[in-house]
Amino acid sequence: MIKILFTGGTGLIGINIVPILKTKYNIYAPTRNELNLLDTKAVEKYVKDNCFDIIIHSANPNPIKNILDQNATMLENSLRCFMNFYRVREYCKKLIFIGSGAELDKSKSMIQISETDFDRSIPKDEYGFAKYIMSHLALSSENVYNLRLFACYGPGDWESKFITHCIHSVLSNQDITIHQNCIFDYIQVYDLANILSYFIENKPKYHDYNIASGSRYTLVEIAEKVLDIMDSNLKINILKDGMNNEYTPDISRLLDEIGDYQFIQLDEGIKLQIESELEKN
Repeated sequence: MIKILFTGGTGLIGINIVPILKTKYNIYAPTRNELNLLDTKAVEKYVKDNCFDIIIHSANPNPIKNILDQNATMLENSLRCFMNFYRVREYCKKLIFIGSGAELDKSKSMIQISETDFDRSIPKDEYGFAKYIMSHLALSSENVYNLRLFACYGPGDWESKFITHCIHSVLSNQDITIHQNCIFDYIQVYDLANILSYFIENKPKYHDYNIASGSRYTLVEIAEKVLDIMDSNLKINILKDGMNNEYTPDISRLLDEIGDYQFIQLDEGIKLQIESELEKN
């Protein structure tokens, strides 16, 4: 059985994906208390002692969700976590990390942007800049792969995330508020689990892949879907006129590799999300 180290097991991706991967692989998902990813010697010892086939690095400092993380150290800590694994990459067959569309510079519109457009500019925000550096290292490596994730959602998502925000608004009988309309491509987290399984079991042709569903929706369209599915007559309030920068990728490279994959449709994903939020109440 393939032996995998998975970091970030308590985040949105981890809580949904780890149980799925555990049905097929031998998964180690240490918590922050069990393995300090900022401790270079601890990470090196953990990797060498356990002889993993694959490392999946999904963890990233998040000041919104964890008070131990700080905005002031976002860049340093993001890179330090990654580099602690990058420096021991020779001890595994593949180091796969979850990148972000932010590394393509969110200050500019991304309209079905391709992997070949990477490095069109340097991101201005620290999170995007950290992922940008990681991507450069992956592209020059032999066994490091970047799954460049755009907008992902799923059960257990943070309340401030848009789809969850819409659901909570309806459950609270409050109109849905949108700061400014824009176009996104959302992927349901269970699809990400299947995509990860492909990259676990196959040798990728490239070192970076855009990860999304290939379906583009405005935030207004998404909010309307939530209202329709939840049979609500609440309103949608948009605070700022016009359209914000689009945030969608071209996923041709991914589809050429994984084949005819059927993504979970947004309506179905929203229903799963609603069920998850209702179970909490």
